Amino acid sequence: MPAKRSVIALVCVAALAIAPAAMARKVYLNGVDITGLKNKTFKNATVTIDENGDIHLNAPNYKVELVDADPGSEPTSEAGPDGGANPALRMRLFLATNPSPGGRAQYDLHVKVNGVQRKVIKAGSSPLVMEVSAWFKKGSNAVTVTAIKDTSGGRKSVSPSDELQLLIGFGDDTGKKVQMKQSDIKVDFKCNASQTTTVKQTYSINAI
Repeated sequence: MPAKRSVIALVCVAALAIAPAAMARKVYLNGVDITGLKNKTFKNATVTIDENGDIHLNAPNYKVELVDADPGSEPTSEAGPDGGANPALRMRLFLATNPSPGGRAQYDLHVKVNGVQRKVIKAGSSPLVMEVSAWFKKGSNAVTVTAIKDTSGGRKSVSPSDELQLLIGFGDDTGKKVQMKQSDIKVDFKCNASQTTTVKQTYSINAI
């Protein structure tokens, strides 16, 4: 195999940068923010403190289930681990969002993998980046992203330039930043403020 000499184009997503040191310390379990959780002991966990003082717990024997408290939302009792690693896979999968400025797209994103709802990202949420390898099984997987408009407070914009983007793809977090080659992005979902109807797309990912 010839040596890789070409320049690799990387996806630039604002969420991929490490949070400023001025932010309050947070605690993550398998990539999930559990800050504020009390009276819980995790056995056989690896503890890492990053340069910002945030605490990262890697505990393969534990999972965090996504619970959506909003009435009328789809059931999430079988959502399973909210991100994290998957030892069965050789390549890691990451999710990243690039929100519209000021949340002006006004879309909630619902992410399902193999028919199971894994994540709900509310309109106006901050940029997000997380490992989601644990959502996938080895082999073929179906990912469905559904964007549901939230105009309960009136429309903030009608401009197509106020765009919301969600990416899922193979990558790594070398150098404290998640990097994905353009060719390794398997989900590139977009919606914008000019749209009002529900937007739904299904993608296929072969996890290895």
